[in-house]
Amino acid sequence: MDKLSQYVKSLHTVLGMNSRNLLFVDRKNTKLLNSKLHVKNKLQKNGIQTSKTLFCIRNKNELEKFDFSIIPKSFVLKPNKGLGGEGIIIAYGKKKKKNEYTEDAWIMPNNEVIHLSTLKTHILNILDGNFSIDKNHDIAIFEERIHNINLFTKFSKTGIPDIRVIVFKKIPIMAEIRIPTIESKGKANLHSGGIGVGIDIATGVTTHAILNDTYIEEHPDSHMKLQGIRIPYWNDVLRTAIEAIKILNVNFAGVDISIDRFKGTLVLEVNARPGLSIQIANRSGIKERLESISKIKVKNTEGAIRIAKEIFGGEIEEEVEEITGKIVIGKKVKIKINELNEEFLAKIDTGAFRTSISEEIAKKIGFGELLDKFNLMDIPETNPSNIIEIRNQLNASSSDIQLKEARSAHGFTLRPTIDIQLEIMNTNVILNTNVTIANRTNLRYPVIIGRRDLRRFLIDITK
Repeated sequence: MDKLSQYVKSLHTVLGMNSRNLLFVDRKNTKLLNSKLHVKNKLQKNGIQTSKTLFCIRNKNELEKFDFSIIPKSFVLKPNKGLGGEGIIIAYGKKKKKNEYTEDAWIMPNNEVIHLSTLKTHILNILDGNFSIDKNHDIAIFEERIHNINLFTKFSKTGIPDIRVIVFKKIPIMAEIRIPTIESKGKANLHSGGIGVGIDIATGVTTHAILNDTYIEEHPDSHMKLQGIRIPYWNDVLRTAIEAIKILNVNFAGVDISIDRFKGTLVLEVNARPGLSIQIANRSGIKERLESISKIKVKNTEGAIRIAKEIFGGEIEEEVEEITGKIVIGKKVKIKINELNEEFLAKIDTGAFRTSISEEIAKKIGFGELLDKFNLMDIPETNPSNIIEIRNQLNASSSDIQLKEARSAHGFTLRPTIDIQLEIMNTNVILNTNVTIANRTNLRYPVIIGRRDLRRFLIDITK
């Protein structure tokens, strides 16, 4: 483990684990969440999709009578009260019988084969509680195997990635995508050798990846870059996690979600004590995030998503800004025109060279009389004599208004321009710039920012 990984892990363990367990874990509902069947049944009754349960084997008598010929070619077998991915078997297909085989067999990740006799022994171990969180009698669950979406297939062909969203007080506070590897044998669990990749809450874009508590840049099997990938259906993922927590009536939990090619978002399970490696993948302690929203109350799911994005988003932006030295802004920004000490909503327009303000704003600044006197808002298409005449009149009046040629749909026209100082809000950037004055009465935005004033910014059209 490199020094950075070791430091981050030890720091988060010391600061995060005890505080989380003592202050935020919902002990009264822990037992409820430990039962995957109970959680799935309650979610399904309330309209939340989950991974489909095919069969359950509850005791040795049921195991002896169970007809294994009805098992589909692909399936997932797991303990009802399993912990950390232990006891899970993933089958990808039925192995064709050959002369040397006297029983049914299934293909697992890495092309390993599990025979029926071994499968029965594994189920006995589940029933005996060998993989159970409380080491007591358990139930073996056969589930339908999820159909991977194309993006996730590029990550890993040995299993199905899942997305863990930690929710506190109905607000998503941290997320990661867990990706299987050959080492993990198709399981997404990090303790089994899976990869954890942090996800920026605001954008659904992957950030930092860890494997065995060490930071990595690409998948060890597929060599696919793990940073900067946009997770599809991101708002649906957040919405599903919040609704699941509301239905289960728990205060704090990690919701594991997968995206099925045909069904969309599915809840796999809900964890009362989600692992802390998610902190390393996000390079952020969970304790501070929990405390930052401990007194916030949300009215609805959409409000919770908005709060989460505003408070916990921005990891990708910060990294891009650090690398490029430029500030990331969206396609709409709030600005303040310092001559008025007034805020306006502006549109970013990279198609326009110069920034433009409305005639109404120019009049507020104090240029109304000059605009009206010289009819500067109604200048015909340019011709040499017209340009000279108007410019001579402006120079004679010692006006701060200038005339500059601008391309329009009709060719080149004259546009009045003035010097102003404007601030891009929330960036601490102040621009001293020359802007055109335009009739924007029927347009949505009173200000557009042209590319001449965008040299210090990167534009994220998703913001």
